[in-house]
Amino acid sequence: MSHTYLFILGRTPELSFFELRTVLPDVERIGESVAVSAHAVPIGRLGGTIKIAEIIGNPSSLSTFIKPHSTFGISVYGEHAVSRKELEELKRQSGAARFIEPRHGSALSSVVVEKNHVDEFIIVNNVLAKTIAVQPFEEWAKRDFGRPYADAKSGMLPPKVARMLVNIAGSPGALLDPFCGMGTIVAEAYLSGWRVMGSDHSPEMVRKAKSNLDWLGAAGKLFVSDATHVSDTLAPNSVDAIVTEPFMGNVRYPKSDIRNLIKGLEKLYIGCLRDWKKILVPEGLVIIALPEYAVGGNEYFVKKVIDMCETLGYTIDVGPIAYSRPQAIVRRMFYKFQKI
Repeated sequence: MSHTYLFILGRTPELSFFELRTVLPDVERIGESVAVSAHAVPIGRLGGTIKIAEIIGNPSSLSTFIKPHSTFGISVYGEHAVSRKELEELKRQSGAARFIEPRHGSALSSVVVEKNHVDEFIIVNNVLAKTIAVQPFEEWAKRDFGRPYADAKSGMLPPKVARMLVNIAGSPGALLDPFCGMGTIVAEAYLSGWRVMGSDHSPEMVRKAKSNLDWLGAAGKLFVSDATHVSDTLAPNSVDAIVTEPFMGNVRYPKSDIRNLIKGLEKLYIGCLRDWKKILVPEGLVIIALPEYAVGGNEYFVKKVIDMCETLGYTIDVGPIAYSRPQAIVRRMFYKFQKI
């Protein structure tokens, strides 16, 4: 099957590709941040893809696609480079067309492409493609910072990452976030067609999550519960997928006590997985972020959770997929568990 579309992956390409592979099983990766498929999906459905382009030929044919009086630009991903001589020749051949160069690196940002109405041509190795969609950055920003309750300093997952995790959970059914916080995962799941539930041990967080869902026009079951006892509220075999970022500890925890922190988190997560098995359907999924701490030049991980996975009644389908910001003390390690 021939490939027709290019997908440019975002800042977390491993997680972005895993999301894309779940949505489009035929997708193949051809570079660190580039994938190809015979099919396309609306870009707003994806959290980790920043551009979708249609393959139109090879780089040598680029000049034939530049329209007079248009605004065009070239973005290069991978090893192929456009020399200054080639660029000047393209500009000469394009006549009255306006050329926009990348401000940083070799690729135009989605913002520049959208705001300037740029006909963007993408070169990857010996492939030429034309951008047909860019990530709706304003919509993502509105859901992140425009909602009634948001706290960028808290380190909670941004909506785009939440959407990736929801998509990784597969076809919509009943979804629970037992550490729902302000409701980011629940909101993205609702927008993706899931029947959503969220719980948190904090009544204040549940109240904020409800306000955020109301603002979005979303509906779901929200309740106060310790994450290790959600089975007291929900019926057995009633949840298709649990998607969550659990409590990950205090980043200001004294370095000398980091091992005690890890032990406490392991106990919490193991208790959660035991309880969640009761409410998950057969072969139900858990998409979860587990913390890895970088302290004093050493790395500390909740290894006991992974070691006990099968004993607790799960298989590891995928993981770990790392996600972190530069110089972060805590790195998220994403896993996909399946109930045995």
